[in-house]
Formats: sequence, structure tokens, C-alpha cells
Amino acid sequence: MPRPVTALNTVSKKRRDGTVEYFYYYRPTGLPIGSSRNGWTKEAARQRAAEMLASEGRRSGPPAGSFGEVCVLYLNSPKYQDRAPRTRQEYRDHIEIMRAMWETVPVLGITRKVVRALHASYADRRWRGNAILRTLRLVMNFAIHELEVPGLTRNPAEHMALYETRPRDQVWSQAQIDAFLAAAADQPAMRRAFALLLYTVQRPSDVLSMARPMLFERNGRVWIRLQQAKTGALVDVPCHARLMAELARIDMLGEGEQPSPLLVASPRGKAWLYRNFARAWDRVRRRANWRIARHEIKLLRGLPGRMRTADREKAKETIRQRMLADLQRRDLRRTGMIQLAIAGATTPQIAALSGHGIDRIQKILDTYLPRRGDVALGGVKRWETQR
Repeated sequence: MPRPVTALNTVSKKRRDGTVEYFYYYRPTGLPIGSSRNGWTKEAARQRAAEMLASEGRRSGPPAGSFGEVCVLYLNSPKYQDRAPRTRQEYRDHIEIMRAMWETVPVLGITRKVVRALHASYADRRWRGNAILRTLRLVMNFAIHELEVPGLTRNPAEHMALYETRPRDQVWSQAQIDAFLAAAADQPAMRRAFALLLYTVQRPSDVLSMARPMLFERNGRVWIRLQQAKTGALVDVPCHARLMAELARIDMLGEGEQPSPLLVASPRGKAWLYRNFARAWDRVRRRANWRIARHEIKLLRGLPGRMRTADREKAKETIRQRMLADLQRRDLRRTGMIQLAIAGATTPQIAALSGHGIDRIQKILDTYLPRRGDVALGGVKRWETQR
């Protein structure tokens, strides 16, 4: 018997503490309704979705002068349409979250108190809260300067303090790189994804969209020509020898996998949904962590006995430091830049490969290179070779 079609879409997410959070969306448009964190139950969300579906035919658009109307006008303006596709998607996601709360609220009713409450609701997801606040600033500035909404003279999101967020500084060591690749020995697509992330220093979204037509050969070396989704920059990436070795095995498919023009395709030969790619990646990471832990425990000839609590915890902490727990896919881009700098590449050379501005690359190198002893060692070795 076929399942009944409803207007509610439910997505679950397991938290690190083992609890499960549920997110509810209006299926026809993808508009968020709420989450269990905010007190929504499935029954309440289903009722709200039914109400939205019933009013769909009657609604001709958000009310005049409402926040929803400003959002619609912004989404159809050159200020939004001229941005890179990835940026447009991020802004749209943020705007839909705000529209779910303020669709019919008069734009003059979006006060600093309301904005502060929105920002405070993301105290446990600070990056997300800051990003939504920045998008709100853009929308309200558009309402003030482009639409010249009567009575709206001050941006309620302007000069509001953002959460302090510590920038990521994780870098993959060679041992951790080897551990992941070994754990993915039977998964050619995951090995290829890892090599592309590391040796092209591109974003995960760009790597997942790379296809065979982007490959070309010049002077005996394979190159990848791509347009970055976030910046729109055109980049020609010469392939590292280790990456070329992985690309040479592109026709080697894992069990049940289908051929595809994509360099990194799902087992069905289609483009990955990012959440599915993340799950497949995490399975390899868990396998790598299990192997690392087993190897380290074997070297220690087992963990200290439970009666020696301090020694046991110290041994566990040493093992954790060798695992991949805090490393993410996006950290490979930074790792590749650092390895390029250690190998002697100049800032313009790294910028040409990654698509960053030279100033941005210099800031990254200034942040991470001073703490790396192998950089100093490389300099001393070069000094020693001089007469």
C-alpha cells in the first residue's frame, strides 16, 4: 500500500550526546517550520504544514510592507542575483529561516530586540548564528537604501556584536593522511575524493562537481579546469603526481558502484547529496580511528589496568591525539596550502592554485607557518647548503 503524501518533511539529526533532534519542513517549498529543540512536536508540525497547504491557493504573496515582501524583492534584485551560485544558496537558506518566523511581520517591526532574540537562539551554533545575522544586515540595508521603505532609517542588525568564534587551525599530519587512505583501500571514490581535496586545495562542493570533461593534458601533465561555485573564479589546477595516480584508477569501481562522468560519484553513478557524502566519509573515518586505536593499544601491550586510573586516562589521551576525531574535510584545503608553502611555493603560486586572493593566502600562512618546526628546519637545511 503506497504511503500517504503529506505536506510535512521530517529530518532527524543525531547529536554528539546521543540525543536526536528533529527538523520539520513544509515539503512543497522546503520552508522550515521548526525543530524539536524549539518545542515543536511532529503532530504540531503536521498541523502547521496542513494549514500552509490549505492557504497555498489563497496566498498571492507576502503582505505589502512585510518582511516577507522585502525578502522577495531582495531575492529578485541584482544585488542577490549577481552573486556566485554558492553564495546565493547560502543567503537563500538564511532568508528562508527568517521568513519562517517573520513572513507577515511588518518590516518596521523587526527591532533590535527581535534580532537579538534570533541571534541568541543560535548560542550553541555560533557560526550559523553569525552567518544569519550578516545576511539579515544585507536584507535590511537593501530595504533602507534600495527600497527606501518609509520610516525605516536604521538597520536593526547593524553594529550588533557577533559571537566570538575560534578559527579552525587543524592540519592533517602525514600519518593521519595515510591512515584515512588505508581505511578507504576498498573504496576508490573516497580515496579519489580525499586526493582531490588535498592536492587541488579546493572546497568540498567544488570537488564533488568535478567531471571528466574538466580534465585536460598539457606538457605531459593532467590539469583540472574549474569555476569555483562560491567565488566564480576560473582556476586551472595542475595535478600532483599522487593525485594523478588516483585519477589513473578512475575506472576501478567498488562493489555495486556504477560508472559516471563525475570524478567523485555516488555508488549509483550520480552526484552526491552532500549529507550522504558526509556519511560515507565518516564511515571511513571511524574505520581509520578504530585501526589507529587498535594499533596504538597493541604497541602499549594493552591499556593500564583500571586501578591505575591516571595512567589509563593518559594512555587514552595519547591515542586520541593520533586519531582523526577533530579533523574535517575542509581542513585538507588548509593542509594542502601549508604543504605547498613548506615545499617552497610562493604566495602567488599558492593563490593561483587555490583561487584565494594573495592577501588571504598570506594571512593563512602567517597564522599557521610560524608554529611549524619543519618550516624552520627546511630553512636551516637550505642555509647549510650555501657556501
